[in-house]
Amino acid sequence: MAEHDEDTWTQRIRQQLDTSARDLDAATLSRLNQARQAALQAAPKPQPRRWLWQATFASAFSLAMAIAIWPRLVPEQLPAPPTGTLPEDFTMLAGSENLELYEELDFYAWLDAQPASG
Repeated sequence: MAEHDEDTWTQRIRQQLDTSARDLDAATLSRLNQARQAALQAAPKPQPRRWLWQATFASAFSLAMAIAIWPRLVPEQLPAPPTGTLPEDFTMLAGSENLELYEELDFYAWLDAQPASG
């Protein structure tokens, strides 16, 4: 309800201002126009967006530097895998005779968590 009253009030004020502006004499209208033109001339002109060019240049420079430095950051050759015989532990783990040990890991974890009685 208050919004409707505010709209009505705004419309009445606008009508009163329009009516009073129509009733101004030519000399007053001329002075108002001159004052408006002077204010527009005194307003600061929009500056070119230098920051946009600077940001574009900075981005391009960063990209060029990243491309130039990237090959130095990546190793040229990966180290060769170890050759020779496999460690004994791996051979033992890969054997099929120890599969029961892995099937009961929960039991061994529980056993390890028990306090030592001794």
